[in-house]
Amino acid sequence: MTMRYDNTELRNQLAAGYALGTLRGRARARFERLLRGDVTLVEEVTFWHERFSEFATRLKPVAPREVVWTALEQTIAATEPRKVVELRASRAPVAANAEAPLSRLMLWQVWAAAATIAAVALGMGLQREQAKTDTLQAAVAAAQNKPMPYVAVFQAAGSDARWAITLHTDKNVMRVVLSGKKMPADVSKRSLELWMLDSKGKPHSLGLLPVTGSKAQDMPLPAMPPEEMGAAITLAVSEEPRGGSPTGLPTGKVLGAVPAVRPI
Repeated sequence: MTMRYDNTELRNQLAAGYALGTLRGRARARFERLLRGDVTLVEEVTFWHERFSEFATRLKPVAPREVVWTALEQTIAATEPRKVVELRASRAPVAANAEAPLSRLMLWQVWAAAATIAAVALGMGLQREQAKTDTLQAAVAAAQNKPMPYVAVFQAAGSDARWAITLHTDKNVMRVVLSGKKMPADVSKRSLELWMLDSKGKPHSLGLLPVTGSKAQDMPLPAMPPEEMGAAITLAVSEEPRGGSPTGLPTGKVLGAVPAVRPI
């Protein structure tokens, strides 16, 4: 069965699992291959890294339980007699009739030490897994309670340049990732301005789109009216004089419009 990576919900889940480290093995390798050519997916992983990174600073160290220390002390105590016996055996020959009891004693000591170590390792492993599960559940719950960003991808006709746009309305930050080089306008003379259209169709400037670089760029995001923040908003891009529109409204050619939606 072929997995459909164009499914939005699946992509969100894979990106979250990759950021948390729960996506492993072949699935992780396959996902990393997808990341190389998918700017939108890279932006989604970046979003989840940011969402979960702040929780690491809130985690408190977990002290081992008393039973763990007791088991370790028993392990050390169980191995000491064996070391003494081995030291004495190396200095003086052992009588033939004493070899069998001594061998059985050493064997039981080895088995006892191994069993104790295994029990300690199992207990600590279970404790780590429980702590990991609790941490993951708390992180996911906290992430779900935070405001989700708006995500959009804009590409004008006849151009291979694509802008992956993320609007973090709770932080008043806009993140843009550019891919491709063929611009839809002569950017040496013109600027590309991003607009948000309100419910009445009036455009509000969000700033100028970057036209160079491939790394994520963070820019200030003007405050948006709460009544306009629905499940989706409309973004548009226009060609303007260098530095942006001089009137506060689009003055040049409108290159296109796209919906910006919440990922989940």
